[in-house]
Amino acid sequence: MPSHEQRRQVTVRTTPKLVPFLVAGLAVAFTAAVITVYATAPAENYSRPASLGYMTFVYCLPALALSATAWLATEKVLRRRASTYDITPAERK
Repeated sequence: MPSHEQRRQVTVRTTPKLVPFLVAGLAVAFTAAVITVYATAPAENYSRPASLGYMTFVYCLPALALSATAWLATEKVLRRRASTYDITPAERK
C-alpha cells in the first residue's frame, strides 16, 4: 500500500423516484375524468365508460407533463442540498 493516503471527495444526495410521481399524476387524471363524466349529463351517442376512457386519455397527457415537471423541480431542490464528504479507502486484511 502506498505511503500517502488516497483521498477522494464524494457527493451524497437523495433523489426522488420518477414512477411514484407519474402514478400520482395518472391517479389525479383518472379522478378528474370520473368527476367530469359523472358531473355532466350523459351523451346520447356514447356510453359513460366510453366517455370515461376518452376523458382519462385527454387528462393523462397534461397530468403526466405536470407530474414530470414536479419531479424535475423536486430533484433540483434536492440536488442543492447535496453533501460533500472526504473519504479514504478502508484497509484490507
